[in-house]
Amino acid sequence: MILKLRDHIAFITILIFYLVLFIPFLGNVHLFDWDEINFAEAAREMLVTGDWLNVQINYEPFWEKPPLFIWLQAISMKVFGITEFAARFPNVLAGLASLILLYSIVLKRYGKQAAVFTLFLYIGSITPHFYFKSGIIDPVFNLFIFTGILFLVKSIETSEMSNFFWSGLFLGLAVLTKGPVAILITGLVGLVYQVVYGSSFYSIKSLVLLMAGLSLVPGAYFGIQIYQSGLWFLQEFVVYNIDLFRYPIASHGQPFYYHIVVLLIGCFPLFIFVIDSMFTRKSLQNDSTFYRWMKVLFWVVLILFSLVTTKIVHYSSLCYIPLAIVGGTWLSDFSKLKIFPKILFGIVGLIWTFILLAAGAFALNEDKIISFLKRNINDDFVRSQLAAEVEWSIVPIFLAILLIGSALSVIIRPSKISISRFLVTNTLVIALLMISIIPNVEKKVQGDWISHLKTYQGKEIAHFTLGFKSYAHKYYTHQQQIVEYDLAKKTIINNLGYESIYDLNQTEKSHFETILRNYVLRQTNIPISVSAKIQKFDELNTQYPDLKQVFEGNGYGVWERK
Repeated sequence: MILKLRDHIAFITILIFYLVLFIPFLGNVHLFDWDEINFAEAAREMLVTGDWLNVQINYEPFWEKPPLFIWLQAISMKVFGITEFAARFPNVLAGLASLILLYSIVLKRYGKQAAVFTLFLYIGSITPHFYFKSGIIDPVFNLFIFTGILFLVKSIETSEMSNFFWSGLFLGLAVLTKGPVAILITGLVGLVYQVVYGSSFYSIKSLVLLMAGLSLVPGAYFGIQIYQSGLWFLQEFVVYNIDLFRYPIASHGQPFYYHIVVLLIGCFPLFIFVIDSMFTRKSLQNDSTFYRWMKVLFWVVLILFSLVTTKIVHYSSLCYIPLAIVGGTWLSDFSKLKIFPKILFGIVGLIWTFILLAAGAFALNEDKIISFLKRNINDDFVRSQLAAEVEWSIVPIFLAILLIGSALSVIIRPSKISISRFLVTNTLVIALLMISIIPNVEKKVQGDWISHLKTYQGKEIAHFTLGFKSYAHKYYTHQQQIVEYDLAKKTIINNLGYESIYDLNQTEKSHFETILRNYVLRQTNIPISVSAKIQKFDELNTQYPDLKQVFEGNGYGVWERK
């Protein structure tokens, strides 16, 4: 046993390093609107209602996401309380599981050095590191998809039919985490692999086993849903996921090259180091199948989410895993850093250095910088956010110097040692960035507003937003179920000619929410608060004279009727 521990001392050190960096300060920043707060609010309402079957927002059915990740958050909140730490803790565990899985797979296939470098590249790059400290679904979702693909690869290598069942089982867990896009991604990866490499790896029997595993967990969940509520939830859930591909949902429309830029700048330095390997058809000796699958996985995810209309930063996050694996094998067999990646490394490194220096500059002369920005920005909302008072630190300047010194050693004398040192340095820079800069950014963009929302906890007040979509006014007020408000909902649903909210489709429900808000604002005596951005201040002051403004900050205002 001692020999085994010595053999894996680097791996154990990385895991300890990971836990030390990721668990402290996990909850020192408010959740960001809206993805983080969205899922956390669903988990909170799951605890409040005791209804673990139906995902709800505002105590109404929420069809956009299935429940598995929300279950994990609810369990975490049961243990740690309704806190930011609890909402993000499941992803820390997902990160730990991902590192253990990556190390074991790469160790077995490509050796200890490649396995260690894979982990360094993963946690030493910006967005992969950041995502394991977040409260979004994707780290868990990506872990299940990757595990499902691992069993598919294993089925090709061993011809054991049971691997198809296990692959389907993990893909089913992925479906229950985020939706049917897991099937689409994996199916496309298998199809492209078969076309490009001329390898047919499945039969009717294997597909039956795959479908059996795939349908087991989601089938049980959706079966119970259909039994209790009919086809409503499943139908709206599928329609919403299709619409994500067809339309720029929630204004997330971006140009085709969006995810390439995200990976280039966000996934620094991993994407830059591996970019050349992704364009070659090199196969590793004695293990070409898995390596090929990883490259196909990368390209399928990148191209698929570049083509779809809705583009969000984390949609390309599944690329991180194949990038880290290909990067680990590249660094373990390192000979030289080619000129194009070296230039990209220098350019993106300078971008991040400038960001760090700019953040540190606020500590030296915030008044002049804020004044300059206000003169050159015409958006009233952004100008108001800049006015929020924040205590800036000069730590980012030291981080920039640290980053420059480490990056120069890679550019001047690229080697395994210099790149490894940079990855360790970059990991520390990212961790310190999360502590020194992110809290200030959060306070600028939403911190004061959320602090005000928290003052409503324990009070029977219905909370609304006007002119923008948010979940913060539900989660941070600990929105309760209010009898008068629920009666108003039922009245409006009946007036629209429906018996239940389950009779409304997505478009009708959005229309219903607008009618409900206007009804409560104008015609009832229900205690309410309304949050609005600065552009809506005049409208609220003139059209709703019975409301009184009680807060302004971060570009938001809050009005009350008691």
